Amino acid sequence: MVVVPSFGVKTISEDCQALIHRFDVSGFMDAMQDEVAILDSKGVIVAINKAWRKFSSENGGDVIHSFVGTNYLDICRSAEGPSSAEAKIIPDGFERTFRTGEQFRCEYPCNSPTVKRWFELTANRLVTEGESFLLVQHRNITTRHIERTDIEQAYINSNAMVALIATTTDAIVSYDLDGNIITWNRAAQKLYGYTEEEALGQSLELLYPDNWPLPVSHYRDETIAGRLENFEATRVAKDGTQREVWISCAPIRSAGGEVVAISNIHRDVTSVRNAEKARDLIAHEVIHRAKNMLSIVIAIQRQTARVEGTVEGFKRSFEARIQSLSHSTDLLVKTAWTSVSLTDLINGHLKPFVDPDDVRHSLSGPPVNLQPQCVQAVGMAFHELATNSAKYGALKQDGADIVIAWSVTPDDSRPMLLLTWRETGISTGQETGRKGFGSTVLTSLAPSMLGAQTVFDIKSDEISWTITIPSEHFTVLS
Repeated sequence: MVVVPSFGVKTISEDCQALIHRFDVSGFMDAMQDEVAILDSKGVIVAINKAWRKFSSENGGDVIHSFVGTNYLDICRSAEGPSSAEAKIIPDGFERTFRTGEQFRCEYPCNSPTVKRWFELTANRLVTEGESFLLVQHRNITTRHIERTDIEQAYINSNAMVALIATTTDAIVSYDLDGNIITWNRAAQKLYGYTEEEALGQSLELLYPDNWPLPVSHYRDETIAGRLENFEATRVAKDGTQREVWISCAPIRSAGGEVVAISNIHRDVTSVRNAEKARDLIAHEVIHRAKNMLSIVIAIQRQTARVEGTVEGFKRSFEARIQSLSHSTDLLVKTAWTSVSLTDLINGHLKPFVDPDDVRHSLSGPPVNLQPQCVQAVGMAFHELATNSAKYGALKQDGADIVIAWSVTPDDSRPMLLLTWRETGISTGQETGRKGFGSTVLTSLAPSMLGAQTVFDIKSDEISWTITIPSEHFTVLS
């Protein structure tokens, strides 16, 4: 209360005593439940009611006089504490009421050490026998204030919830205890393609894939029992697209605590799950390719060691073949390990051996891309052919040529790629092929990697190598 009980006993003048008698005898003040005081024109309290005295007693005030004879306005002007701001506007308000007769009203906190309270103060002018007085009334409005605050907060919360549901990117859906959809926000429409009009009243199983094992009643019962708060499931949009969604669920209760519906928040995690699958697939593919690469390296090491008679010879040949394998891998890396143009592969392996001012080779064939396994196998084969040609054949001897040609068989059921390397105008000095590592790559390693057929032929004036590659290892470009 604005009037703080901090004053001692006051001496009451005869005039005040007469005023007290005048107002007390009416008895109407004591009949009022609110704390009431009457102030004279100077702001001095001249009469109080029983409720005022009781409040003063309960809050440590002067039980005998309860501020009668004290100046109410002075108390307000010197007030400190939580209600001091309201107290300081009271003198001006009272003065205006004295002058105009208009009611003055304000609300203020008046907390005790243990209880938070709010009061409403009203002042009305009272004229009797030509004199003006103020009837000051203090009403406890704590309950009303709390209820009003709760209503305002509920209104704010309600608006905030409506805004949240309308603007969130998560689909928010609720359904009644029969499983029928009763709310459907814009994010749900965006995720599933159904408008609010199409979704409301429909069973939530509208979103379930065919033969989904659990009915909506299962999720309802588990949520109500408190055993289910979130789960992941597949749901189907209007256009048939399947979405992976993370669903949070909770019961909706009435004011009496009874469960009346179930709320769901659907978060689309399809892209996350696809990324995880792609990551796992890539990880397995990397392991698979690494194992294949190691197998090829081991095969190169064993075959090179078998045909080379010295450590230096082994080192030189082994490094050259590993570099060839590395070059094929570089081409695959540039294309994200998808496929490589046959033309680019051949030119890349011939480049270290070919004099740009004395080009002795030609390439012809349709545009074809090779798959990764084929890139490695054919790349090693062309490295061996180019190495042998630079040592003994067309890339060393004058007047010789290399013709590299390929074609695709017209068989629609299982087309084959026929790739041929032919060196002509050379002198080999033999009628049969050498039995070194190059021969092993051309006749054994490359075809075994691809399930292909090869023919390697060395004549006295010609060398040719042909490989027939199955369709799963190449793509013909349009």
